[in-house]
Amino acid sequence: MSKNNDRANGPAGAGDNLPLTGVRVVDLSQVGAGPYGTSLLGDLGADVIKVEPLEGDSFRYVDSAFGEGESAYFFGVNRSKRSIALDLKSEQGYEVLTRLVRDADVFVVAFRPDAVERMGIDYDTLRGLNDRLIYCSITAFGETGPRAHQPGMDILAQALSGLMGVTGEVGGGPVKVGVPIADFVGSFLLGFGVCAALRLRDRTGHGDKISINLLDGQVATFANYITVYDKTRVPFRPQGGGHPQLVPYQPFLGSDQKYFVLACLSDKFWQKLLPMLDEYGDFRDPKYRTNTGRIEHRGELCERLQTIFDKRPADSWLIDLEAAGVPCGPIHRLEDALEDPQVVANDAVISLTHPTHGSYRAPNNPIRFAHADTGPRGYAPDLGEHTDEVLREIGYNEDDVLALHTNRVVRRGPATVLNAIPNIY
Repeated sequence: MSKNNDRANGPAGAGDNLPLTGVRVVDLSQVGAGPYGTSLLGDLGADVIKVEPLEGDSFRYVDSAFGEGESAYFFGVNRSKRSIALDLKSEQGYEVLTRLVRDADVFVVAFRPDAVERMGIDYDTLRGLNDRLIYCSITAFGETGPRAHQPGMDILAQALSGLMGVTGEVGGGPVKVGVPIADFVGSFLLGFGVCAALRLRDRTGHGDKISINLLDGQVATFANYITVYDKTRVPFRPQGGGHPQLVPYQPFLGSDQKYFVLACLSDKFWQKLLPMLDEYGDFRDPKYRTNTGRIEHRGELCERLQTIFDKRPADSWLIDLEAAGVPCGPIHRLEDALEDPQVVANDAVISLTHPTHGSYRAPNNPIRFAHADTGPRGYAPDLGEHTDEVLREIGYNEDDVLALHTNRVVRRGPATVLNAIPNIY
């Protein structure tokens, strides 16, 4: 078992050798994109303070895998951070937030633009409190334009961007990517943007505003499609497990009804495949020599290949393909992927330990350093678990803390009221 495989909660600022040690992030985001992005920052050493409403992030209640108000979805995307439960609608609650902002390096919000203005947490207002603040706005569609004030979420970004329009079986209807890819691309862009902004601040001495939206993130994933379409005007359509620009580059079925992938990324790999095909007919025909020719004859070629692969089990073909140096691999279900030897060797999945619920598995941070011990540094916090701790750090004495609790401005401990899922983005 690797040193990264089992982690319990440590202090939010633990690890002086971590890349983002000393960076404080105030996180007002909920649901997926913002919370997972700030978790990744926390993995790298940032002190992430998750500011939740008194009833908690709405996705604490999206499932009950750990019990009522203990969502596994929430546990999966909220780690390496502390939680403070705060009533931002109250004057005292807003004052707590402004104290947090004055000492923060990064502020993350994932509300619609009109809500941000209404709550007094817009960029211009907070920059007036802290000129070094890096302000990160995550929206569904952007802050201007015809959809800017509409509620949005992952599936809408996938739909509007064209992603669902190129996903699915040939001739079939649109299909959503199996994971919330628009949210998580937003998470990765958040981390990328924050690190760039911190570097910029090192040079200028001033913070800046980062604007990320789910729609733009999905459009950006078409980097290998948009220019091609612009030049050819040939539309892309769903190819099932195939690739519109490469052949053969798709799943095939063995005689045991197990799928595997054959991926000839270039003509070089096609040439490596040919000796295996020689006994089954003329695959050295000039029409198959180049990828362009294979695309032109996709249907015929792939049908011939499938007829051949019907003759033996998938694992048998994979052994021969690997020996020939042809890119290939099995197609895992999630439960299989978690046990794949390469996934295990990479420590791609780690275990976190919660004091009540015990050990649970979560993805490791995919960014690794040679010397800094990056990775998840603790379980997803209970609602308001760190409220009093954070209040003391920003200057509230014991009487002040007691008064805030008495006035129901803050809370600690589990929520008792389940709230409806709001229009976050």
